[in-house]
Amino acid sequence: MRIPFLSRPQTSPTDRRRQRRLAPHGDSYVRIDGRDHPLKNWSEDGVLVAPYVGGLVPGQRAVLSVVIRDWHDRDGVLRLDKLMVTVLRIDRFGLAARFRQVERYKAAALKEHYARKCRKAS
Repeated sequence: MRIPFLSRPQTSPTDRRRQRRLAPHGDSYVRIDGRDHPLKNWSEDGVLVAPYVGGLVPGQRAVLSVVIRDWHDRDGVLRLDKLMVTVLRIDRFGLAARFRQVERYKAAALKEHYARKCRKAS
C-alpha cells in the first residue's frame, strides 16, 4: 500500500511559480557573453531567454545584462547590467535563470518596474 506524500500536493508548474511572468512587448534582450538573446518573459525572480544557444549549463552561475524596453511605453527602459544569476534549466523553451545577490538599487528598480507592468497588464 502506498501512502501519498501529504506535505507536497500535486500542482501544475504554473501554480508553483512565485510570481507572474510578464512578456515584453518590444525590443527586450539579455546579453550573455557579449551576445544578445531575445527575452521571452521575466519577473522579479528571473528571466526566460528563448531561443538560447550558448555555452552555459544548468546549475552554472553567470553574469548578464537585461534590457526591458516596450514599444510606445511611457515607463521607459529598464537596463540592469552585471546581474548575477543561476541557470536553472536549458531546454526547448529556452534558458531559465534566477537572479541572485542583486544590489539594492537594482532590486528596487526591478521591483518598481515589475509593479508598474503588473498594474498595466491587469
